[in-house]
Amino acid sequence: MVVLVLCSMLYFRYKIHESSELVDSLEYNTYDNYYVMITDNSKNVFWQSVYRGAQQEAQRNGAYVEMFGENLSVDYNKEQLMKIAINAKVDGIIVEADESELMEERIRQAHEAGIPVVTALYDNSESLRQSYVGVNSYDLGSEYGIQICEMVKRKQEGNYSVLVLLDKEKTDSSQNILLGAIREMIQIQGMDYKISVNTAHIASDSMFAAEESIRDIFMAEEDLPDIIVCLNERNTTCVYQTVVDYNKVGQVDIVGYYASDTILSAIEKEIIYSTISIDTQQMGTYCVEALNEYTESGHVSDYYGVDVSLINAKSLAASGEGGEDEETE
Repeated sequence: MVVLVLCSMLYFRYKIHESSELVDSLEYNTYDNYYVMITDNSKNVFWQSVYRGAQQEAQRNGAYVEMFGENLSVDYNKEQLMKIAINAKVDGIIVEADESELMEERIRQAHEAGIPVVTALYDNSESLRQSYVGVNSYDLGSEYGIQICEMVKRKQEGNYSVLVLLDKEKTDSSQNILLGAIREMIQIQGMDYKISVNTAHIASDSMFAAEESIRDIFMAEEDLPDIIVCLNERNTTCVYQTVVDYNKVGQVDIVGYYASDTILSAIEKEIIYSTISIDTQQMGTYCVEALNEYTESGHVSDYYGVDVSLINAKSLAASGEGGEDEETE
């Protein structure tokens, strides 16, 4: 027994020494700042692309950015993740904001804790956030209006109905500004006499809810619009799939948003007429730039404008790019 105990002690001592040497050999990366990105849906292809841009910019500047909440066993909403990030004393927060009072309160709490907040894509204009990185709603609406007019000019004479899919959960003024710009551009083009613009509010809390809302539109065939305008990647994908499922290809035209492989493939097939793509890599880069600048100097620009581009079958063929169908969250 004594010999067995002594042998066991020597063996465990050897293993502890071996583990210690292994730990000492490991290399750790150290960062000057730790930032987190918080969105409604971290798995969405749009936000994954934004995140990649943020990661690359962070690595160039000795910072680390994490898609917060991505690997947690519990699904927390944005406001809950904001609270966790504040308690964790992160160095900066990038958040897909909204105009809710709770979001404004969370940004205020972060400000009081000395944590700068940058809002991305959607803003909370009344909050104490340091900067907003996104697209001008008026310019975006004007581009949609131009696309609608171009589509109608290619068609035969007659009146045309346009349905703009608004986000039911968004309570800020950005959608109203965008909608107003669409109508104004149609009027400027002198086509308001033949184009009527209506809206439908689409639930955005889940993919299933969005699909159900969009399918309800197609169920009412007598009120089916000639053109559907989508303001986010999820709705664009859902409308495209529904048009195919209900055999409405050629009857309902689509103006989309973003440039996932699925959307690019639909443009190639001429099911989606065109899409307006935001430079997601640039958005991620600007978010980290804003946090770094504020951390270093205490000052930062209030607004970073992100580039947008129009993609249609002609531009897609000229660039030689295409897309393969993929699953989108």
